[in-house]
Amino acid sequence: MGLLLAMAWADGKLQDEEKQGIRDAASTLNLPKEFRERLETLMQKAPLIGEMKLETLLTREKEFAFVASAWMASVAAGIDEREEALLKAIGDKLGLSDARQGELAGVAIDLAPPIEGESWSDGLVQLFKAIPAKVAPADEETEVAFD
Repeated sequence: MGLLLAMAWADGKLQDEEKQGIRDAASTLNLPKEFRERLETLMQKAPLIGEMKLETLLTREKEFAFVASAWMASVAAGIDEREEALLKAIGDKLGLSDARQGELAGVAIDLAPPIEGESWSDGLVQLFKAIPAKVAPADEETEVAFD
C-alpha cells in the first residue's frame, strides 16, 4: 500500500478521490486498524521510497509490489515522466533488473484497468487477485487472501 500511495503522490499531490480510494481499499482488504491509521499519516505527505523496508520481501512479493505500482501508474491516461522516474526508483529499490522491470511493466499493462465509474478500491482488489499468477514462479509462498 505504501508503494501505491507513493505512486498516487507522483504528480505532486494526492487527490481527494485517491485518498478515499486508499481508505476504501484498506477497508476492503480488511487491513488492521493500526495500519489504516498509519496510512492516514502517510497521506499527509509523499512517502519516501528510500525509507521503505523493501529488502526483506521475497522475490514474488517484490514483483507483486512492482506490478501493482506499474498498474497504478498506468491507471491515468499514460505514464508521465515523474511516474516513470518513480517507478524506476521503486524497481531499483526492490532490486529488480531493468529487464525484469520491463517484463513486469508489461504484466501491469496486460491487467485490466478499473472499469469506468467503478470505485478505485474495487479496481485494486481485482488487481491484487490478478497479479499472483503473473509474477515469479511459486517457489516462494505468497498468499493473497480475500473474503
